[in-house]
Amino acid sequence: MTWESVNLLENRRKLPIVSCCYVIYFDGELKYIGSTNSLRNRFSGHSIRYGYGKELITPWGEFSQDTNIIIKYKPSTKYGDWLMRECRLIKRIQPSFNQKLKGGKNALL
Repeated sequence: MTWESVNLLENRRKLPIVSCCYVIYFDGELKYIGSTNSLRNRFSGHSIRYGYGKELITPWGEFSQDTNIIIKYKPSTKYGDWLMRECRLIKRIQPSFNQKLKGGKNALL
């Protein structure tokens, strides 16, 4: 299976119910890698809204209203495969929103 792509702000309600590893791009820059057993349920729980100053408020921070948020996901039918893919990608790419510093060292690696 190949990676599928969805514009989050335009097609949020059309996200599929699939187990997958996903990556989030903000204006073309990869910022976050995650995995889930239901992509639609994962993003329906996130509060993504416009603020009073027309900024876009997301769980990952505040962005300008014209920010392009793209979700790329790779579905998997094999249980746990998406979690292992997530771990390998985080270790290799180290996206900025996946970094949790604890005592000066990366807690994820």
